[in-house]
Amino acid sequence: MRAWVAWVTICFAGTVATGVAAAKSPGSVAENTAQVMLPTGNPFPQGAGSDLANAHCLICHSAGMVMRQPPLTFDDWKAEVTKMRAVYGAPLPPESIEEIARYLVTINGKP
Repeated sequence: MRAWVAWVTICFAGTVATGVAAAKSPGSVAENTAQVMLPTGNPFPQGAGSDLANAHCLICHSAGMVMRQPPLTFDDWKAEVTKMRAVYGAPLPPESIEEIARYLVTINGKP
């Protein structure tokens, strides 16, 4: 399987994260820009809810990392997804929590 990579351009108003001083003309976007490569991994397996998992879960971790977790019940997955939203700030609409939990049970769950 092929790993996908997303390129993100980050503009800095002052000093670049590596400690290199910003360009002499602070208003110049080209001189105050850095590119960062973010690994996104492979998408989740197809199924009802995979679109939500791909859109919201791959922001922080790979599908493989999720699928390597111990199989969880629906209630356990729901608690995990709720924690990702409440504690870690996953940009997930609250009405999608149960749908993602149901999907995760189908790919890595137990009765």
